[in-house]
Amino acid sequence: MTTKLPIDYSARKQKVVEGVNTLLSLFSTVKQQRLFPRKIMTKVTKVQVTVYSVEEILKRFKEADYKDCRINAYPAFLNIAEEKDYENGVNLDFFIPNILFMDLDLKDFSSKKELDKVVNKILVNISKTLYYFKPLLLWSGRGHHIIIPVKVTEALEHFEEFDAFTKRPSEEFLQFAKEYLSFNKADKANTPAFKSCLLRVPNTFNSKCFDEGKDPEVKMIQEFDYTKPLPEIDNLLVEFMTFLTDRKLKKEMEMEKMKKYNNIQKSNIISSSTIPYVEKLLELGLSDYRKNAINLILTPYFVNILKLSDEESFYRIKQWVLKCNDEESLKPSIGDFDILIKNAINRAKITGIKPLKFKDTLQYKNKKLYNIILSSLYK
Repeated sequence: MTTKLPIDYSARKQKVVEGVNTLLSLFSTVKQQRLFPRKIMTKVTKVQVTVYSVEEILKRFKEADYKDCRINAYPAFLNIAEEKDYENGVNLDFFIPNILFMDLDLKDFSSKKELDKVVNKILVNISKTLYYFKPLLLWSGRGHHIIIPVKVTEALEHFEEFDAFTKRPSEEFLQFAKEYLSFNKADKANTPAFKSCLLRVPNTFNSKCFDEGKDPEVKMIQEFDYTKPLPEIDNLLVEFMTFLTDRKLKKEMEMEKMKKYNNIQKSNIISSSTIPYVEKLLELGLSDYRKNAINLILTPYFVNILKLSDEESFYRIKQWVLKCNDEESLKPSIGDFDILIKNAINRAKITGIKPLKFKDTLQYKNKKLYNIILSSLYK
């Protein structure tokens, strides 16, 4: 049985105004291009909606009885044209990684005492790495939120040294900083991204706490010091570059291993068993339709036509997946595709499914993929 906590909503507005101003002041301090438009979310909206003023924020928050009120740490695009320009490399400084963010959820720890101990270690790590800076620290009723404004004046995409490692260094930096500064203790379900970096507003309510009979107010435990200059990120950038270099080296080693493995396996494949269009597909790096290709073509081909083992099938498909990742980053992640491949192999073994027939089936199931392969066959 849950306990209903008495809330004086009539007196809540001013406190929420203070909470909103705390976050907006933070956005202004890091010199973002603009405060509005910006995305927010509440218990009522359930999804992000665009607002254009403080008044509109407060109106939306009041409609939700100040429950689950969040503001995106980064501004929203004015229109689709502006968003497309950004995606095409115009105005890359629209998103500069100047607000770092991490969640630590109480459910991931054995007790509140253990959580607090870890948070204290993280705060020490942040202080050492970012020149004794104290971040904004919130308590949501179910965990801690750490918000760190930093001094970054331009998008990392402008720096050529990142080109060999990633196409989106700014957003990857957000994700790296979360893991590095938190000793990999931050909530794994929360992956920082410019369009989804939602910050709970101090003095609003966490609706889940009402059901659990806990204090629902989002409390500010530690303010960040406006009187001190924002911390430089040079120390973090050194660690970030080390991380990217190590990741690339591991990827190259894995690719080399799979290449050698693949060469051995190719010599064991009877040429009469191969399907020309599937072999051509394996030479292509796709930016789309990767999951369809794995489930309906590649896995049935390796498992039920070439009769490869689970391990052999996995490595052949993973090699192709990494080639596709070079064309367009896999979403949500390469790790998720590992799970997809393994599940597809198990399903192919159970069902005995064969790969789609090229002209008889694929062109009707997925015309676009059919045309991509068809054009490659006659090059």
